[in-house]
Amino acid sequence: MTGRFPVMPEPATVAAIVVTYHPDQDFSKRLDALLAQLARLVIVDNGSDEACLSPLQPYLADDGRVTIHRNKTNLGIATALNQGFEILIAEGYRWVLTLDQDSISAAGMVAALCDRLADDPDPSTVAMIGARRRDSVDRNAQHWWMRPKSSFPFFERVACEKLDDRGTTLVITSGTLTSTAAFEKIGPFRDELFIDLVDIEYSLRARHAGYRIIGACSAHLVHRIGATRVRSVLGIPIVVTNHAPMRRYYIFRNSIVVICEYFRVHPHWLIYHCLALGQVVLGVLLFETRKLANLRASCLGVYDGIRRRLGPARHEF
Repeated sequence: MTGRFPVMPEPATVAAIVVTYHPDQDFSKRLDALLAQLARLVIVDNGSDEACLSPLQPYLADDGRVTIHRNKTNLGIATALNQGFEILIAEGYRWVLTLDQDSISAAGMVAALCDRLADDPDPSTVAMIGARRRDSVDRNAQHWWMRPKSSFPFFERVACEKLDDRGTTLVITSGTLTSTAAFEKIGPFRDELFIDLVDIEYSLRARHAGYRIIGACSAHLVHRIGATRVRSVLGIPIVVTNHAPMRRYYIFRNSIVVICEYFRVHPHWLIYHCLALGQVVLGVLLFETRKLANLRASCLGVYDGIRRRLGPARHEF
C-alpha cells in the first residue's frame, strides 16, 4: 500500500504486526479472527521451524495482504516489532496494531480502537490506544489500568470506565494500536531489552515525550500473562505468574534498567513496579516450584541490569 493516510484510522487503513516464536496449531484460527478486521498483516517470526510455519503458507497467496518476515534465530520481541514497523511505515501505514501470537482479537476490536481515537478531543497527542484485556482462563478477572494520583501511594489502578482523557501510564504490546508518527518521533523499541518491559519502557518514553496513552473499553482482547493464579496471604491477594526462570531473569534485569532511567520522570510508576516485583518474589517464595532457580535468575537479572549486560541472556537456568 502506498500513499499517506489521515491521522484518524479506520479498520481498512490499519495494519498489524504479530511476532511469532514456534506458534501452536491454533494460531491460524487467531489469524482468521484478526484478518477479518483489518487491511494488512506482517508476521515477524523469530526462528521457528518449518513445521510451525507450514500451516501459514495459504495466507501468503492472498495478494500480498499477509507477509512473513523470517529471522533465522530469536532476535527478541523488540527487534521483531521494529522490523515490522519498518516494513509498514515504508508502505505508508499511519496506525499499526501489535499482537502476541497467543492473543485472540474479539470481533470488532480494531473498529473499537479506531472509534475510541475518533472520540478523543486531541487525537494528535495520542501515541497508543490499548484494548481491554480479558483473561483466557478466568473470564471474570478485572483488567485494571494504572495512572498517577496526587496522594499516597501516588498511583491508582482503575477500571476502564473510570479512565478519562488523560489516559493511562502504560499498555502492553498485545492489543495496542500505535501511531507510526509517534513511533518515528520517539524512536523504536529498545532492541537491547530483548524481551520483557519492552512495552513498558516504550510507554514511559512516549509519556515523557508528551504523548498520551488511552484505553478503549469496548475493544476486547483475550490474553493471558503466564500461568497466572491469585493466592491469598492473610487476606492479601498475591498474583502468582509461574514464569520460567529465564523470564524472571529478563524481568528483573530490564526492571533495573528502566527504573534507573525513569524513576525521576515517573515516580508513581517506580512505586507501582517495585511493589509488583516484591509481590513476584513473595509469590515465588510461598507458592511456586523451582524456587532456587527462580531466585537465582532474579538475582542474576539484577546484577546484569546494574552492569548493563543487555541483549540475549548469557545464562542457562
